[in-house]
Amino acid sequence: MLAAAMSSTPAQEFVCPRCRTAFDEPGRFCAQCGADMTRASALETAPQQPAAPEGEASASEAGTIEGGASEAGTIEGDRRLTDSNRTWLGKVVDGRYRVLEVIGRGGMGVVYRVEHLRMGKIAAMKVLHRDLAHDPEVVQRFEREAAAVSKLHHPHTVQVFDFGNAQGALYLIMEYVRGLDLAHLLHRDGPIPWPRCAPLFAQICGALQEAHELGIVHRDLKPENVLITRTTGGRDYAKVLDFGLAKLDQRGVPTHETERNAIVGTPYFMAPEQIRGDEVDARTDIYSFGALMFELLTGEHLYASSTAVGVLTKHLTAVPDAPSMRAPKLAIPPAVDHLCRKALARDPDARWRTAAELAEAIEEVYGETVHETTGGGARRRSRPLTVGRLVLERDEAASDLRLRRSDIDAFERGLKRRRVIVLGGTAVVAAAAIATGVVLLSRDAPALREEREPNDEAAQANRIAAGAPVTGFLGKRHSPTEPDRDVYVVAWPTGSRRVVTVAVSSLPNVDVNLSVSDGDGLHGATVDEAGLGAGEVLHRREIDGPVVITVGETPAKDQRYPIENVSDPYTLTVTEEALAGEAEPNNMDADATPLVLTEELRGYLDTRLDVDLLRWTGQDGSYQIVVRAEGVPLLWRLPDGKARTPGAAAIELHKGDRIRLERIDRGATGPLAGRDAPWSVVITK
Repeated sequence: MLAAAMSSTPAQEFVCPRCRTAFDEPGRFCAQCGADMTRASALETAPQQPAAPEGEASASEAGTIEGGASEAGTIEGDRRLTDSNRTWLGKVVDGRYRVLEVIGRGGMGVVYRVEHLRMGKIAAMKVLHRDLAHDPEVVQRFEREAAAVSKLHHPHTVQVFDFGNAQGALYLIMEYVRGLDLAHLLHRDGPIPWPRCAPLFAQICGALQEAHELGIVHRDLKPENVLITRTTGGRDYAKVLDFGLAKLDQRGVPTHETERNAIVGTPYFMAPEQIRGDEVDARTDIYSFGALMFELLTGEHLYASSTAVGVLTKHLTAVPDAPSMRAPKLAIPPAVDHLCRKALARDPDARWRTAAELAEAIEEVYGETVHETTGGGARRRSRPLTVGRLVLERDEAASDLRLRRSDIDAFERGLKRRRVIVLGGTAVVAAAAIATGVVLLSRDAPALREEREPNDEAAQANRIAAGAPVTGFLGKRHSPTEPDRDVYVVAWPTGSRRVVTVAVSSLPNVDVNLSVSDGDGLHGATVDEAGLGAGEVLHRREIDGPVVITVGETPAKDQRYPIENVSDPYTLTVTEEALAGEAEPNNMDADATPLVLTEELRGYLDTRLDVDLLRWTGQDGSYQIVVRAEGVPLLWRLPDGKARTPGAAAIELHKGDRIRLERIDRGATGPLAGRDAPWSVVITK
């Protein structure tokens, strides 16, 4: 069964975008002509209404609601306002966000423009339909999904900064983006030519790949969920929104069905396994991407019918047309047909394996079919999932007043609302404010060589210097169950890229753990591998700006109280490394370390689950590879997936191929063999 339609709103009519029939209740399909009603809402008025200029928001366009903006119109004449929506205006949510205006509506709820009171910066707040907040299971699912989605940092994802429950409704605080969604661009402009589509497709794939790496499936990828804004250079910039939120809107789904098997999504873009209620994974989004790709290129839905059941049946039984067959006058290249039809394979195993693989294929076809007038081959060198040249420049000048993740992270850590009172005053600050706030507090403090308590929170971090060992104690515990922890900061300026190794020495009878994060709080890592009575180390972490380090204790399962060791000091060292070489994290395609012909690359597998990805930057051909790993239980793989042991080998490589290094002892326990022993890889002709 499909997720039920949106809840009704008093005194509103929902207008069919095709036949203009008005309905009091929203629905998936028009009862008169069968048109897609997921695009119909109270926002849609007369069809003669003029469209806004591209890159700007229209007060009546639903495509601007998801983080979009509307500066036009008065409150009195705004059709987005209802009595229910109006009650939010002027309210302060969770003591931090003042609601300024309604900027749109969608199937999941209403979106407002809000201002962060303490920073004066603008964000978007999506308030989900109230009936979602009345179900305890939905609330738990919302918190779980929102916490997962807030970890997404890709530049082509609409960022989620915060979430909670206010006035009996669930809300999300999101990045504020001005732009139109792809559905409205398609409605306004018709089919989008391949040369314009291809960079957008690659950008969307980048957002999907990061989410899939974190185990997040979008479940409802469609044109309405992709916003298009513009850079200062006038180029299209895609932002994907609502990751995982379709899973929340299961109103009307039978309660006896399991969460995993409940069907959610939009009929035109649903994969066969999604329709059957089977388990979904990243390949489900690949299918939806194929349907989106087809619609943008042709201007038509992949499958059409007068009923939702008719559309779903075709997904299960029909063979998809090639885009060029559906739109023969649009000169869609045959290679693009292959990209689309492979994504739309009914068997998930026959689709593209990952969004990254699909993006690379898009890049290759783009390079073969689109040519710049300024010189041949320039497009071929663009690889947005690797070196980031099609992850376009941002319009920073236009976004100074918009709330960003680094702003939020400067006040809050991990979205936890813990507060401490600053000594000597009554101001309340975020107890877990990370690096940006830490630098402000410690910029003028001298670098220490010995720990100075209290330094249990980031706001109290001791300032230290790289290359100067620091001694400290894991002393008095905070409570019978919470051990002492010590926080330090190396206050490098924001925007200064460095690679550092951080190590803490052993303590008798204590299992020490070590955490490191950089200035924007996005690249954190924690290690607790060595066990009782041993030290910890994180090799070659890439840091942007200040680095915050936390030393703590991991109590054993049968340990009643944390150990208070006030006699044995540990030693903490931060070492700045050369930029050349491996830099962590590099376990995702987007972060793979470049591998250059004849240049030996060195790195570390310093945790059991560490994976190092290397990206071949040379040309296609036959090569010799030598992998050395003295003392490191290592295996390596080429794109064929075959496990190989260290040594020399003759291999075939294609530009952009990934070489994967991982530990053999991933499931083992005990001391980590070869933690401080580097591996090396060199490729020669």
